[in-house]
Amino acid sequence: MKKNYFLSLLVAIIFSGLSFSQDLIITGIIDGPLPSGYPKGIELYAKNAIADLSIYGLESTTNGAAAAGVEYTFPADAIAAGTFIYISTTGGSAGFLQYLGVTPQYEDGVVNINGDDTVILYKNAVIEDSIGVIGEDGTGKDWDHLDGWAYRKDGKGPIATFDSSEWTFSGANALDGCDKADDTGTNAECSSIFPIGTYKSVASTAPELTIISPKEEELSARTSVDVEFSVSNFNVAAANAGDGYVKYNIDNGASVDLFDTNTFSIPVTPGQAYNLNMELVDNSGNSLSPAVFKNVNFSIAYPCDLNLGAITTTCITSTSATDTYDISIAFTGGNTSTYILATDNGTIGGDNPSTNATGTILISGVTEGTNVVFTVQGDGANSSCDLTRNISSPTCAAFPVVDEFNYTVGANLADQTPWTKVNTGDDMLIAAGNLDFTGLKASTGNKITFDGGGSESYISFADVTSGTVYASFLLKVTDISAMTDVADGGYIASLAGSTSGYDARFWVRPNPDASGTTFDIGFGPESSNPPFTSGTYNVNDVLFVVMAYNKDNNIVSTWINPDASSFEGTIPTATLSSTDTSAPSSINLFILRQDSDGETPFVEIDALRISDNWADVTPKDATASVKNNTIKGFATYPNPVTSDNVTITSNSAENKQVVIFNVLGKKVVSTNFTGTKSDINVANLASGIYILKVTEGTKTATSKLIIK
Repeated sequence: MKKNYFLSLLVAIIFSGLSFSQDLIITGIIDGPLPSGYPKGIELYAKNAIADLSIYGLESTTNGAAAAGVEYTFPADAIAAGTFIYISTTGGSAGFLQYLGVTPQYEDGVVNINGDDTVILYKNAVIEDSIGVIGEDGTGKDWDHLDGWAYRKDGKGPIATFDSSEWTFSGANALDGCDKADDTGTNAECSSIFPIGTYKSVASTAPELTIISPKEEELSARTSVDVEFSVSNFNVAAANAGDGYVKYNIDNGASVDLFDTNTFSIPVTPGQAYNLNMELVDNSGNSLSPAVFKNVNFSIAYPCDLNLGAITTTCITSTSATDTYDISIAFTGGNTSTYILATDNGTIGGDNPSTNATGTILISGVTEGTNVVFTVQGDGANSSCDLTRNISSPTCAAFPVVDEFNYTVGANLADQTPWTKVNTGDDMLIAAGNLDFTGLKASTGNKITFDGGGSESYISFADVTSGTVYASFLLKVTDISAMTDVADGGYIASLAGSTSGYDARFWVRPNPDASGTTFDIGFGPESSNPPFTSGTYNVNDVLFVVMAYNKDNNIVSTWINPDASSFEGTIPTATLSSTDTSAPSSINLFILRQDSDGETPFVEIDALRISDNWADVTPKDATASVKNNTIKGFATYPNPVTSDNVTITSNSAENKQVVIFNVLGKKVVSTNFTGTKSDINVANLASGIYILKVTEGTKTATSKLIIK
């Protein structure tokens, strides 16, 4: 029978064409351990000569995103067969060279990915090869190599549809800490090294033995270790049924025969080092030629029996000055080794875990505002403990906390003691002047102002775990026109147990809309749709606000313009109240918040007071209802006023600020004059009772003013 030479030639041509069409292969990828994740890189291999590399491109997808097309196109370089190509992330070539000893030919941000992302190789805009399942987040999958590496098995690839069986994976976190201890950025102390430049286009037929685990490292305390290994190009079987079997020994001791590749366990003792030796042998138990032998050295750490429990900080004193505090740290599992305790602040005392099975370690005499780093180390002879606890200072300020914002005008609030900034953006600023409310103790210092989106600032105080904590302040909303959220508005203040808790929130909402000049107020623990007041308030009115959180029943309340008769007295019915169903363990923060440009109005705030009793946050102005005079020569006439003017006199020509309030606390007249006498126009005031307040330097005078 004649051979069909034409058919044979056609088949040869087809297979030759297929072979030469698959010229470029992804062979490796690394997500390194150096700062910024360096080295991040991709290795490719030119199986055949490539005249124009620009027909190839790369895409990376993150977090399970779908493929969208080429992101990076290679330049029109000619590549010789057998060449490895390396591309690192932008600016990452130095770290790649430092760690792996190879300088990448190319750099691009397409490589700025993690080991749970995918990489796609395109040829003429068609998917040619890939690592990772396109459209799938690799976290926890068999191909996850976050902070590790993946490398192609010899003779495999390219393939458009990813097949994890073609790859060897280091596993997630295999490179964590895998850089030289002196931080020179080399891999000299690594046990899981990226096998750079080792891919072969033709799979080896020689027998291979690989110890998958354990690796060359110290393992945590245990009594047995599982040994996992793999064998290639060699049939492991018993009784001459295969190519041979596996022998292993520990520390060159007696050999054990294995007739399968199943995982097996070996007994170990904490504190000991081991040398595991494995070899492929023929059916007679003799070494192969050449010998196929692998070994790994590993050790078992001593256990850490000591457990550190709850940490409590306690203020020794609570004053407006800098105080001291103590720390208590509960422990169990002591009396099992000698433990070395250390702290960077304070004095260690209490129970010694070296001699006590359970107890409490004490650190005393720490200065308020100073955080503590506490460490425990085992002696290394029979304990591997290496424990660290970072302990934050409590706030020991005694109630009441009062801030009159007596800071430099124009300064950032967050830069002032005792305020702390949270988040970034536009700052809250100190502004000149004061807000006042009839019957309330007169404000001094300055005020603060903020608007729209920006940073937050908080002031902390000692934990309130029972009873009620109150916070009061004066509020003036000056502009709501930029607010676009008319459903909720935004919350501008909160009592909280953490900087993310916002457990009792104070809201301002345009009502009926931002084009008007009225607003209502919401209050509660809700992150949206809180209860709102039934009435509205006017832009530029000064409001007196009291907020409260009752830790006995987790009821949050606010009072808007409580009657002056309640100041320092009986607590009136709250304007709004509700229950926090997700209560924190304590309340220890008052936060001022800028939400966003469309949610936060322009506001001024003054006279912040925080305490655990109503009287402290509602201090009365002792002169609000009776004539008070600390200004020499102060007089007003006529009083009652029966004309358009009231005359004010004093002995000094120093500048005077004159403010008249109505009985609701609204400022209705504000003016200044210099000299010993001036007529103040009150023609626009309706008949009634008013409060007149005059400030001359550091002196004040207050009296009742009657308009007929």
